[in-house]
Amino acid sequence: MIKPDLIIRSYRKTLCLSISKNGKLIVRAPKKLDMKYIVDFIKEKEKWIIKKQKDVREKNNKNINIISYNKFLYFGKQLKRQDLQGVKKVEVVDNQILFPADLDDREIICWARKFYIETTKEVLLTRVKYFAELMNLSYSSVSIMNNKTRWGSCTLTGDLKFNFRISMLPHKTIDYIIIHELAHLIEFNHSKKFHKIVESVMPKWKLEREELKKYDYILGLFR
Repeated sequence: MIKPDLIIRSYRKTLCLSISKNGKLIVRAPKKLDMKYIVDFIKEKEKWIIKKQKDVREKNNKNINIISYNKFLYFGKQLKRQDLQGVKKVEVVDNQILFPADLDDREIICWARKFYIETTKEVLLTRVKYFAELMNLSYSSVSIMNNKTRWGSCTLTGDLKFNFRISMLPHKTIDYIIIHELAHLIEFNHSKKFHKIVESVMPKWKLEREELKKYDYILGLFR
């Protein structure tokens, strides 16, 4: 029998299973739900669990160089890391990303995080403004967030937030995220009307949505 790696009990009313980005089985259950019911539910979903865990392992193995910080994604392109004496900041040169020499793993993560935050800010400065004008929309603010599950968010008051990791994604996929969040300024839901708004700006948005799923593992990086 498959055993859960973590059981989270709360005042929720339903039982839910999820697979983490490192392949762990997480159970979210009502506080007073009998353990036997949880065990039986896991048995019932065993094939689904095995498939999902296999998918996670394959994705992680495929992207092991990114996960281990030996390579870095830059607008969808994989760059080989080079640690060089005399380098004062993280910078991209041809197919390489340069770091100062003698940094430990923790410092590499900190320097990379700062690099992506600044790069993402530059992208947002132009692309959000461009699409907002194209869609005839106004917004209150744009800011950077560090979220484990979301690429972007929008509030009713027009505050847009984007994950600092979006500059790791291909340009078209970044545009999709921006258009998606701007569309919420018109429709604060995911209805057919909402998707029609997205489609009016990006006809092939479904392709970009599928492309985005390939990169969900990077939300766990730079923690």
